[in-house]
Amino acid sequence: MDYVTQYLEAIKAGKCIVSKRCRRQYEKLVDDINNPKDGYVFDQERAERPIQFIERFCKHSKGEWAGKPLRLELFQKAFISALFGFVDKKTGYRKYRETLLYVARKNGKSVLLSGIALYMLIADREPGAEIYSVASKKDQAKIIFTETFNMVRQSPDLIQVVKKRKSDLYFNLTFSKFQPLGKNSDTLDGLNSSLVIIDELHSIKDRNSYEVMKQSQSARQQPLLITITTAGTVREAIFDDLYGYACNVIDGTFEDDTFLPILYELDDREEWTEPSAWAKANPGLGVIKRIDDLELKVERAKNNPSEQ
Repeated sequence: MDYVTQYLEAIKAGKCIVSKRCRRQYEKLVDDINNPKDGYVFDQERAERPIQFIERFCKHSKGEWAGKPLRLELFQKAFISALFGFVDKKTGYRKYRETLLYVARKNGKSVLLSGIALYMLIADREPGAEIYSVASKKDQAKIIFTETFNMVRQSPDLIQVVKKRKSDLYFNLTFSKFQPLGKNSDTLDGLNSSLVIIDELHSIKDRNSYEVMKQSQSARQQPLLITITTAGTVREAIFDDLYGYACNVIDGTFEDDTFLPILYELDDREEWTEPSAWAKANPGLGVIKRIDDLELKVERAKNNPSEQ
């Protein structure tokens, strides 16, 4: 059974607690697997290839897990499977070209995105791949880049083929690179991006960075734009637009075959005090994210409304 279907079964069985929109999205994905439409099919081999790459070559770089192989959780495998597994029946190109992953902090997003970045740098079969991590500040964009480099340093296999240059990571076999960019970088023009990771979307106040990076992918046959943002933050500008669009796609108001929205969020703001609902915004709770840390944060917020 594929990981998308496994995840939905776990949701239905109450083993994985998610929001109504998250469940609705995975129900739609499983229906698309079982009932292909619009010329797209689900290729399980393509879906599992990046997962196999990540778990074989990528290793943790921090804490007690440093140096140990990365083992993805079911929610991460389901996300990757959906992103890479649906392809055009005629061309074989990926269906999804953009995704919004909305999830609370400390749920393993940097590790997940670093693994995907390495896969697309090395094993996506894209000649001259250009991968960029983008954020409102270059220091933020460097978080995923640094985690990716640390993964390379921990892996005896990857360290042999990925080289650190002054401003990027370079895979010589296909002349591919991975580079962090801030919105104030000297220029965002002239790029030919195959993968763009926009981190902390909520902190980007204008559309320019998003639009420029999206346009930079126009020459690629199957580009991927991953936008990730955290829950419980101030919502402004491009965040409002993209989050609203994601909700409309899930709700069926808009149709967009190339956009994959995955929203881990509470169904109601009042649920923030209910421990049974916390997993809706924290799919890694109890495994990646410690429950006692979240309990402490909630208690502090109850005593200080400004932190809610």
